[in-house]
Amino acid sequence: MRPDMDKVIVERPRYGSRSRSRKKGYRKQLQKSDFAELPRNEPMLGRWRGLEKCFNEHLGPMRRFLRSQVGRPWNHVYRDLREHVRFDNVVQKHVLTHVWEFVHRHVDMIDGQIVVRPGTGWRRTLHAGEMYVCPKSGHLKIIRSPSPNTDLPHRIQFDPLVQYHRQDYAWWEVRLRELPHEPEGLWDAWLEQPVSADRCWAAFGGKYMAISKRPLSPFEAKLLHRRVRKLRSE
Repeated sequence: MRPDMDKVIVERPRYGSRSRSRKKGYRKQLQKSDFAELPRNEPMLGRWRGLEKCFNEHLGPMRRFLRSQVGRPWNHVYRDLREHVRFDNVVQKHVLTHVWEFVHRHVDMIDGQIVVRPGTGWRRTLHAGEMYVCPKSGHLKIIRSPSPNTDLPHRIQFDPLVQYHRQDYAWWEVRLRELPHEPEGLWDAWLEQPVSADRCWAAFGGKYMAISKRPLSPFEAKLLHRRVRKLRSE
């Protein structure tokens, strides 16, 4: 995060900053005016009332910073934000209040859709472009609009023990091992539940279980798409 993020967001030139001063030349203008043209009643601020400078917030840098952090653990992102904010400074502390305008923390996953949790606001489904903290992984994610890559399968495998799975509009690298004869007491990292031969077969297409997973970065996802298209064209 930029060290001067608070200045960029809060100290943008205010509306009316180019307006003429309400005092300079006002008395001279009244002296030159005809007596019949003078106002009968006038506020103490004069005719410039409503043209004074006012507070203006520029939230573009905050939005761009958060979008650039998609895929990272939310705790790390929020920690980076707090490192550049002094809580004894009202202006800088005000910056953090805008974070929750862009990121939804309390969400549920229902039928493959991200829904705002009841009790934290009006229950609704998040739309494309909205960011949220994944309730499973704790990573910052964004709802992406349907892309032309929807023709790609949800599971891709190039190596015997490495697969790529698509979930919630994001790609994950899943590392596997052969399913033992007695899998009791083992935990599947991808399914996030105790190992079951039937569920593992349906998820991985064979006698495998997941031992680790990690989200792909946007650049890695693009390389994956190119690799699949290249194999299809051959």
